[in-house]
Amino acid sequence: MDYSNILAQMSKEGFSAPVRRFTFSLPNAKEELRNAMTCVARSMGEQLLWLPEYDEVAAWLSDNKGKGLLLFGSCGRGKSWIIRYALPMIFRARLNKTVKVVDCAYSGTNIDEVLNYHFLALDDLGAEEDIVNYGTRRQLVSEVICRAQDNPKMFVMASSNYDGEALKERYHERVFDRIKYLFYQVSFNGKSLRK
Repeated sequence: MDYSNILAQMSKEGFSAPVRRFTFSLPNAKEELRNAMTCVARSMGEQLLWLPEYDEVAAWLSDNKGKGLLLFGSCGRGKSWIIRYALPMIFRARLNKTVKVVDCAYSGTNIDEVLNYHFLALDDLGAEEDIVNYGTRRQLVSEVICRAQDNPKMFVMASSNYDGEALKERYHERVFDRIKYLFYQVSFNGKSLRK
């Protein structure tokens, strides 16, 4: 039986077919990340201090292997700089992709609007509150993660001050398992760099 033919027929009939996840490989990834982060630091009147965690982000940029990116751990280590500014700038400059940045702590987020974007950067996973819409309780991160699991055209990057165990407790086993599948994870540890 030629299942490739069956899959093609099903796709023509409107069934969603599996697709490869978005992959990329940036040459000189460490230099690109350093340049973008230096630009962010300068725009804020600060100077970039390169941390070991940034090397891991650069390694992901050099070959994402179809995975999104999750930065998690200690506060004040540059996770938001990377998710909100550096990566969206790199994606625009080098991959010709526009990334929608979403502040999870902002209570006015329209979940349906967010779900329409293909490239998302979610800053501060765990800070969001459930949204009640006409009596229905909705949860931004859970919906984005589940949609990204089912829609390989959706690519997500995220940051969180929670560690792995806290993320599991916050989002429960079902969503946490999808997080582990969808993301290359980089742990940020150490003291805050904020002054």
